[in-house]
Amino acid sequence: MKGLSDIALYSIKNPSSIREIMNLVADFQKHPEKYPKKLIYLGGGWPQDSPPRQIFDAYREMSDDEIRLSAGYPPTKGDPDYLEAICKYEREVFGGKFEMKEIISGNGSTDLTSALFKVLLNPGDEVILTRPSYLNYDRQIIIEAGMNVKIKRWDLIKDRSFSPSIDELQEIITERTKLLILTSPGNPDGQVIGDELMKAVIDIAEEKKFYVLLDEAYRAFHFDKEPRYVSNPCKSDFLILLLTLSKELRLPGWRMSHIVANPDLIRAIETIEQAKSLAPGRLPQRIFVRAVSKDINGIKKFVREHTPRKYGEVARKTVELMRQVPKIEILEPKGGFYVFFDASNVERSSSAFVSRLLREQQVALAPGADFGMDGWVRLSFAPSVEDLGYIEEGINRIKEFVMRYS
Repeated sequence: MKGLSDIALYSIKNPSSIREIMNLVADFQKHPEKYPKKLIYLGGGWPQDSPPRQIFDAYREMSDDEIRLSAGYPPTKGDPDYLEAICKYEREVFGGKFEMKEIISGNGSTDLTSALFKVLLNPGDEVILTRPSYLNYDRQIIIEAGMNVKIKRWDLIKDRSFSPSIDELQEIITERTKLLILTSPGNPDGQVIGDELMKAVIDIAEEKKFYVLLDEAYRAFHFDKEPRYVSNPCKSDFLILLLTLSKELRLPGWRMSHIVANPDLIRAIETIEQAKSLAPGRLPQRIFVRAVSKDINGIKKFVREHTPRKYGEVARKTVELMRQVPKIEILEPKGGFYVFFDASNVERSSSAFVSRLLREQQVALAPGADFGMDGWVRLSFAPSVEDLGYIEEGINRIKEFVMRYS
């Protein structure tokens, strides 16, 4: 199409595979008669169970006047009451001791990371992503910061095991390195960054003067009995925490997230957001304030006890079933929503594997190539937390597919 920018042309050629699969899901829901079998969607990573009762109660208790007032614009950082509630929530639920001046809220993590890339990155700067890494970061960096930002990779998986090397990280850092992005638990790999590794990374960042963005979207989904939240022991002007209520409170459609960083960086993000998104939604913030003020202990129990127990059971069942599939090797998850597996003995191209599985068995997965690791495939067990039969049927179809694959 004539007149499109280079970035628009790049986006058209490199669409998000997850969002593209959502088009298929929508088509199946509209026209199920077009497909030989019921679609088993194990491609997306969002929770399928309900938010905590406290959210529903707070929603129902809002008066007409409160709803009317919530229809107005909040400040760009978020309502002061909401920022106070976030500080209380972080302290009581996760042990994080943050001040309001260190926090900005946004319309989901994607919104805030986009603003952060605008704040930090200039042409010629370098960003280090892990391999594998969340698939949207590459596209966001290019779309927000331009085609002249260089992306490097730090390999986390070797010989089908999680074994990041600090020495290898040091080798790819240069004077142009501006940002390193980490996720724990990982997406797509489900691995957890330990305290020692995180401290080593922060020490290097402080020495070399680059920022570390730590995405803890899945922090409530640790499968250890007493998880350590990676951000807790770390405090540094070079550490940026990306936190979201989408997964842990089952509110992805409300687009509620926040960044914790040094106040100067928060101010820079705020001024970018003034032009970029203007302000976050106000009604969800008011509901959250009410819920936290009335029953923070109930919310804590939901996040710290109910969530890891429920998702841990599904994770263990998924691993057990996937180990019965021949020719593949799985990376056992320590947290999150995913089982990441090596399917290269079946098909070297993860896109070909996923496309053929979808066409022949109506099972939707996500290709590892989009996460930086071709030959690997991501399976999400989040859609099955309310129905284990769903994951059983899906994996049985995968097993049948692999056994007859030529």
